[in-house]
Amino acid sequence: MSVNSNIDSETKENKNKIVDQSLTKCPECGCEEIIRDYIQAELICSNCGLVISEHMIEFKTRRAFSPEERKEREHTGSPLSNILPDLGLSTCIDKNNPEGASSKEIQKFNRIRKWNTRMDWHHRNLSIATNEIRRICSHLELPARVSNRAATLYRKVYKKNLLKGRSIKSMVCACVYIACREHKIPRTLTEVCGLSTENKKTIRRCYKIILQNLKIKVPNLKAKELLAKMASSLKISKEIENRASEIIQIAKKNRNLTGKDPKGIAAAAIYLASLEMNNRKSQSEVSKVAEITEVTLRNRYKELLKIISEET
Repeated sequence: MSVNSNIDSETKENKNKIVDQSLTKCPECGCEEIIRDYIQAELICSNCGLVISEHMIEFKTRRAFSPEERKEREHTGSPLSNILPDLGLSTCIDKNNPEGASSKEIQKFNRIRKWNTRMDWHHRNLSIATNEIRRICSHLELPARVSNRAATLYRKVYKKNLLKGRSIKSMVCACVYIACREHKIPRTLTEVCGLSTENKKTIRRCYKIILQNLKIKVPNLKAKELLAKMASSLKISKEIENRASEIIQIAKKNRNLTGKDPKGIAAAAIYLASLEMNNRKSQSEVSKVAEITEVTLRNRYKELLKIISEET
């Protein structure tokens, strides 16, 4: 029986070690027999034993038609996720005690479960931050890539000890806003701050600290990106929105508007387009949606009107 078992184990190893035809020769000794070890996920030279590559991904299809085959062929777990405080690597001990366990063993299992549920300050901090990121991103209806990027930024902030003297929530809001800017999603800082109890001034300060310390360059928010959201809130027609887009495109070439708030330019373009299309919107209504003052709206409107008249 022992001889047969040894033969079976050798045949299994030989099945898992197949000569790879994709590589022509070993970079060390020049041998042309390269072995692909599927158990260790490595490429090995058969002559000198050099490990050419490791942690290789198996691209073969693994079809399964029954629960037994599916269980046998499972070789990966759930994917890692930055939005989870433990990256999805935590363990959970079953509440049911093993059959036939004595009272001392049951007491021991209860103590193990208790210690397994306890978290240190590092995991507790990440748990609070990731829950807050999920809450803000859910309210703002942001895609998963934004929440994952915000969680990644917060982990970098935590590792660089930038949280000293600052609240978790203010840093979380700053990370979410940076993630929105990086993915060119039109969400203003006021919208993000409106979902937090922290002061807007504090969040803006944290935003600048993150950019300086992590050396991140975020793209500038453009007026054209804010146009669709404002048009939807004001319930204007597609013709007015298209005309406002044309006005912004014309005004883009003018140097007098460089450095101006894109919210004001987008709001003024919508207001001007609505006047041209005889579907007037009040200044108070437009400024409220754009989160700017009526004075700013009037100033940008006069500048755009001057630019359009010069072009025509």
